Amino acid sequence: MATWPDLTEYHEALQYPERSLGDPGLQKAQIEKDRFGMPKPATGGNAVAYKATEGQNVWAVRCFLRPISDHAERYAAISKHLQKNGAAHCTKFFYLADGLRIKGGTFPIVKMAWVQGPNLDRFVEGVLDKPRELAALREKFRALVRDIEVGKFAHGDLQHGNILVRGRDLLLIDYDGMWVPALIGRQATEIGHRAYQHPKRGMTDYGPYLDRFSALVIYLSLLALEVDRKLWDQYNTGDNLLFVREDFNEAGKSPIWSDLAALKNAEVSYLAGVLAAMVPRPVKDLPRLEAVLTKSAGVKPLQLKAGGPRAPEKPRWSDKPSKSGTAADLASQWKVVWTRPGEKMETRWKKEMKDGPVVVESEVEVVAPNPVPVATIALGALAAGVLIGTSVSPELGMVAAGGGLLVTRGITKPRKKRAFHTVIRPIEQQVLEQAKVAVPGHKSAVTSLQCTADGRRLSVVTKFGECAIWELDTDGYKVSSVRLPPFEQSAPASSNPKAAMVTDKGILAADLVSGLKVDLPVDASNRACAVAMTADGAKVAVGQQQGQVHVAEVMTKKMLVQISGMSSRVTALAFSEDATFLVIGWTNGTVQVHRLTPKAEKVAEGAHHRHAVTAAAAAPKGQAFASADDSGQVVLWGKNGQKQATATAGGRGVKALLFLGDQALAAGCADGTVKVLNPSSGAVLATHSLGATAVTALAFAKEKLALAAGTQSGQVTLLALET
Repeated sequence: MATWPDLTEYHEALQYPERSLGDPGLQKAQIEKDRFGMPKPATGGNAVAYKATEGQNVWAVRCFLRPISDHAERYAAISKHLQKNGAAHCTKFFYLADGLRIKGGTFPIVKMAWVQGPNLDRFVEGVLDKPRELAALREKFRALVRDIEVGKFAHGDLQHGNILVRGRDLLLIDYDGMWVPALIGRQATEIGHRAYQHPKRGMTDYGPYLDRFSALVIYLSLLALEVDRKLWDQYNTGDNLLFVREDFNEAGKSPIWSDLAALKNAEVSYLAGVLAAMVPRPVKDLPRLEAVLTKSAGVKPLQLKAGGPRAPEKPRWSDKPSKSGTAADLASQWKVVWTRPGEKMETRWKKEMKDGPVVVESEVEVVAPNPVPVATIALGALAAGVLIGTSVSPELGMVAAGGGLLVTRGITKPRKKRAFHTVIRPIEQQVLEQAKVAVPGHKSAVTSLQCTADGRRLSVVTKFGECAIWELDTDGYKVSSVRLPPFEQSAPASSNPKAAMVTDKGILAADLVSGLKVDLPVDASNRACAVAMTADGAKVAVGQQQGQVHVAEVMTKKMLVQISGMSSRVTALAFSEDATFLVIGWTNGTVQVHRLTPKAEKVAEGAHHRHAVTAAAAAPKGQAFASADDSGQVVLWGKNGQKQATATAGGRGVKALLFLGDQALAAGCADGTVKVLNPSSGAVLATHSLGATAVTALAFAKEKLALAAGTQSGQVTLLALET
């Protein structure tokens, strides 16, 4: 059998469906293309899907990224079970064992009805300010989970990307990891999305209990957002709802748990406590969602405590670390010595005078009967009346004698009585308002960082075009004089406060101190999509949509080097510190290393990534190179360009790479962690968690041996031994 296809080979095959697809209907289908005319993929953990339109029918063509020996048997069992049990939340599909022809071999695909509708996370994002709609969505999800349990199957990967919202219905997609009773005794083919699954779940966990942890994660997230939508801004990373795997590993201890407790909502606190208490349990012993919600699960909730934010301490600066060694030696001992949050809105209570209703107590005069004189007169009159025909009315204070009416004196008198009534007047009230936090911060994702060698000054560029400079030793902050347009990507000069940005017109290079800006135009038909800058800011490398790369001088705009030969989009670029080497990554997973001086030449090439390359790095003098992708895989290259090691940084993908000298490599991950790796072996030397949002930029203070990191939320943090 031919070797299993990779992502690039699937792309190439789907360009010609009439030749590559075995299904007669799909052979006539139109495959959806991107703006560059290539098949448009939707990539998941185990498969890549393409949209195919066949007349009035629209299909998802799912191509598997790895072989599974009993795929046909599994899908046959799943199909039979869903048809018999009438799964209303599932869509029809066909497993085609010989569905795709590539390289002289045939490979399986799944032909599934294409469901139009937003993923769960995108729908949630659109209704964050509509708590009633969130509540309705939460009840729909509860019904979905109940139907799964009644239907005696488990999806296996309940997460935002596998739940579509279509009108009033929730639909499940991606059945690769599904369990049905006919599959008892087999192992799982996957363990699901890290941000939703029980941390102890393994391949041997395969049964009706698979969705019970993830179901509570989703239900609790929806309820918490219904109570306080600002949790989304703080904890959503773009690949979750609120939780990440590290929150489960630190159940009850990471910041999200105390923030949930701080909501002072009894149901949120109960469900969060149950979720935390479920972490130590075996996956097979987890209770159903319905049992948890009706408090019949027999799980004692973990008591969570609300904790307030800590103000950052003012640093006491030292230019060098207190201990000798390299970044590789000291990384495990680093701690957060300085941090600033992204600027955000907070909901706060404050007291102020406002007109409002007040209940006032006062005394009023009323006329009431006096029982003592009435009783006395009535008694005397009653005795006399027997003889002379007199009648008495004690209640009215009157005596009737013979034919006349006599009003007695002393029968009634005015009395004081307490009364309560409501008035409107100014009173001190608790008022809920939106207010900015006092500490200045960044309004958008950090895309570039530059740190001086002693770590005293940090220059920051963010996605909305903000430029900021922090003086860390005095805790000072100033906004740069440079004003930039919003952009998708930027790259710093590691030795100077300069940066280059990808704009609609090409590349914009800017000095963040002087404000000098230089435009480097790029052909509109082959737009720029990646950029790198040399350490001194004198040169830039520009990657283009059609795969070309060119290197140019900033001030003269002179073209120095042109690199072509790859038709895939450039996604990552990195210079070595001495500007001798350039690392290039493409969307098809290919990586090349080029020597730029004394003459330009390619020294290495490899297709070691199954996903698009997301980050690249070069050691200061080209002693080593690195590349990474969205699966979390990091490939380490030796001095001569040979593959040296492969590391798994995890963290839902790597967004930034940076060599810390030549003995350590930092990887900024999508789950908010920074991992420090050994560039020779790939071993993880240290892991630092910086929050819930992706680490998008890194900078190294080589004298202080400190690492600065910026995140998607705008937070910037410095890791070091001490300030």
